[in-house]
Amino acid sequence: MTIKDKHLRTLVCLVILVLGISLIPAASASDIPSIPNVFQGKLITEGADVPEGTIISAYIDSKLVGLKTIETEGEYQLDVSGTEEDNGKKIVFKLGLVESPVSATYQHGASPVTLDLPFKGDFVPPVIESCYASPVYILNDGKDYSTVNAKVSDELSGVMSVTLDLTPIGGGVVSMTPEKGGIYTCNVDSTQAGEFKFTLTATDYFGNKITDSNSISITAVKENELIAKFGGADSSFSAEEIKNIVSDGKISSAVKYAILNIYYADGWDRI
Repeated sequence: MTIKDKHLRTLVCLVILVLGISLIPAASASDIPSIPNVFQGKLITEGADVPEGTIISAYIDSKLVGLKTIETEGEYQLDVSGTEEDNGKKIVFKLGLVESPVSATYQHGASPVTLDLPFKGDFVPPVIESCYASPVYILNDGKDYSTVNAKVSDELSGVMSVTLDLTPIGGGVVSMTPEKGGIYTCNVDSTQAGEFKFTLTATDYFGNKITDSNSISITAVKENELIAKFGGADSSFSAEEIKNIVSDGKISSAVKYAILNIYYADGWDRI
């Protein structure tokens, strides 16, 4: 290869490189993620420090622009993600459902700000005194059911709602029925078989919430699996096992009747 050819080849490579760079689109301002305003400080209330787990949020023009769970009692740190169009607009802060009288002005890309926020209201979540399902074992026929019972109290602002998440059995979040004495109930049936845990959530009138995801368990059993579930090692029921099943309050009446039908299938002389 001659020197002339080498120079020509180098020139061609440079032209290709320049053309390639020119074809790469420049990032527009809208493609660049906005840098949130960061606010941090103390949460000032009339009573005890705001407990961990309380939700603090921020709004611009009624649009949610920041949301975080309190991790340290009485303190917060919140990212407020607005846009350039929000420059100069008012930021409203809420703790639960309570709005702070102190606000801030959104400044796109500003440095972190220390801002103590006062709030007046109840920031103590409700108390779930007890919650359970009875019976625990039901048939998966969509007719048999278990009743979930919960006792919930809130001495300061009162209980606004108690809900049960039925997502594990293909349902949604349902409101439990209030009864006397702070008791809430909900009947649960299932066409799916298996052991399921359900999350109960109690909310007071200031938006404070508490959940229990461990206490409520229901097992829905297929009728053709009753022997395997409740029978002995010999895949049958003994008279003693039948006696124990009939007296077991965790087993629904429908399951008991189905087991009795299996036990007496060979004749009522087994009594």
